[in-house]
Amino acid sequence: MIEVSFFKRDGRTVKVKCVGHSGLAQSGQDLLCAAVSTLIQTAYIALNDISSGLGYKRKDGFFEFDVPSGEAAHDADVIVRAMYLGLKDLQSGFPQNLKLEEA
Repeated sequence: MIEVSFFKRDGRTVKVKCVGHSGLAQSGQDLLCAAVSTLIQTAYIALNDISSGLGYKRKDGFFEFDVPSGEAAHDADVIVRAMYLGLKDLQSGFPQNLKLEEA
């Protein structure tokens, strides 16, 4: 199962953590893992573009990053919301393989 956690502070997401594999297919051939990875990594790239030097941790089956605040907060919130909506749509088709949670 892939678990994506949205860590909130004062009503806004400040960190995103993605852990696990969907188990639908072998590594490198799993379309759900590829879709989730694409959404997560694209959001990180966009967030880093508006606020360079974001903290992140990455290894096999794990990716965690901070969400910028301050001047970049509004744009960051829009990017995170778009990522969340994409993940929510994927979850509706694969509820046994993808879990979203707020922490």
